[in-house]
Amino acid sequence: MQDWNVPAATPTRRQRLRAELLREARAAARRLLAEHGADGVTMVAVAKEVGIAGPGMYRYFEGRPGLLTAVYDDTLDELIAYLEQAVARQPADDQAARLHAATHALFVWCRSHRNEFDLLLGADAQHAVGASGPGRPHFVHRLGSVFVPTFAALWRAGVPFPGDADVAPGLAPELDAYRTVLTQDSPGVAEEVPVGVVHTIMVFWRQVYGLLCMVAYDQLDYAFGNFDAMFDDMMRSLLASLGLEPSPRVVLVEA
Repeated sequence: MQDWNVPAATPTRRQRLRAELLREARAAARRLLAEHGADGVTMVAVAKEVGIAGPGMYRYFEGRPGLLTAVYDDTLDELIAYLEQAVARQPADDQAARLHAATHALFVWCRSHRNEFDLLLGADAQHAVGASGPGRPHFVHRLGSVFVPTFAALWRAGVPFPGDADVAPGLAPELDAYRTVLTQDSPGVAEEVPVGVVHTIMVFWRQVYGLLCMVAYDQLDYAFGNFDAMFDDMMRSLLASLGLEPSPRVVLVEA
């Protein structure tokens, strides 16, 4: 048992220096990701940024896989904080505004952070998430903590969702497994949200992710420009599928 009358040990100078260099290395890796993509995040490149010899990086990271995992975590923390701030600006009782604002913030962030999108949601994600083995918390867990509470609130408010019996039998077990992952960071939600709500979330995500890929990879930009009109059309459709309209109280982040 800890004796609360005994002050915590003060970090030594060596420990403080180590912690500071680790922070600098992670910040440098984050900058390299933004500028050059995941290919630019190497042990040698980060070591050069912080002014140490390349082999010295192995005291802080388990090789390049560990480095990619660290920059993945930092980038994901940044994105989730951005989404949570967008939701916090909305009226607490306006679920349409909260859903709209979170989705729009995700759209804006991914449009302006294309290299980061590739690490979190694109071809480079497996290199980072897979570095620590299966089951490691990743994007799906964290995104659920932003969106699932809003869908759960809509369900509790009586918004009609498909019943469990309406979900195809072959799909239901898969949705149940997805629910376990999606609600991992939403305590108290996993036990109550039915599979029909999870099905709606999956349909919602299919559409949003498709648009995010078009934005991040410049697909059809010759026709749709910055995709703002496409996003507005998609959002109206998604809200309408829930029997909702865009809220006049919604406060969107500036693109």
